[in-house]
Amino acid sequence: MKSNFWIFLLLFTHTIAAQGDKEELLKRDVDLLVEEMEFMYGYDQTMREYTIFKTFDKSETDRLEKLPDSLQMQEISRRKFKSDSLSMHIWKHYINPKDAAHVERMIEITRTYGFPDTDRIRKYYRHEFKDPDFDPILMFIHAPKKYREELKEVMLREYEEGRLTQCQYGYLLWHFTGRKSFQPMLDNGYKMVQENGNTTLESTCN
Repeated sequence: MKSNFWIFLLLFTHTIAAQGDKEELLKRDVDLLVEEMEFMYGYDQTMREYTIFKTFDKSETDRLEKLPDSLQMQEISRRKFKSDSLSMHIWKHYINPKDAAHVERMIEITRTYGFPDTDRIRKYYRHEFKDPDFDPILMFIHAPKKYREELKEVMLREYEEGRLTQCQYGYLLWHFTGRKSFQPMLDNGYKMVQENGNTTLESTCN
């Protein structure tokens, strides 16, 4: 019985020390990490937006995304590629390979520094993000299928160690299970709300 207690104490102490190490590493390297993740995030968004709006001009894509749905659809239709083969080429050679490379790097970052949540980053990062919508979680939800099982394991540990909120975990798990059912979210901080005949999914997390 005593041996079990000491084993538990040793594991608990090791876990606390590891968490402290990750926090210190994040604090030390935060500027370099943000710079790298902003590049990956920017590439991710820019290439996807190009396949829709056929422009790399961020001010233009921001303007188009703020249009009413009907006008936005008109713009998308007007800017559509003359051949779908170009869009397929971009996805095959520019988006999918980089999604894989980015998620591999994000897994490595998470194993070393803990989940790079923007709230954690802001504790140590003293600058404004280049894109106010910057959120590293995006690189995880665009992960190819072959990474899903590894990501489930990585994110469960991050959730158990307190670096991932329950709602973040549920949202990611929903993606990693193929978005076939809302149950992973309903089991982890979300609820269905009915109002005015409409049903919406809402977070219960702070």
